[in-house]
Amino acid sequence: MAKITLKGLRHSYKPDPQEDADYALQQLDVDWEDGGAYALLGPSGCGKTTLLNIISGLLTPSHGQVIFGDEDVTQLPPDQRHIAQVFQFPVVYDTMT
Repeated sequence: MAKITLKGLRHSYKPDPQEDADYALQQLDVDWEDGGAYALLGPSGCGKTTLLNIISGLLTPSHGQVIFGDEDVTQLPPDQRHIAQVFQFPVVYDTMT
């Protein structure tokens, strides 16, 4: 796995967000180092799934960048990112076996 950097990342499902409350994912600046072990925890509705969908390319962020190693992958589709997400419970993919 390469280092994952999130720069000024935030997301709103509204077409023209005007204030902080309009964002489902508040601004996030973080570096996840290669080889590290990380957990994403928080209450329902705090943006965990939104963040994972942005990192994996299923969703394009309203603002900011997703960087793998030295490559900005923000606009790349999921199949070109070579990354996946796994949930504790398969609620997102409940139609698959």
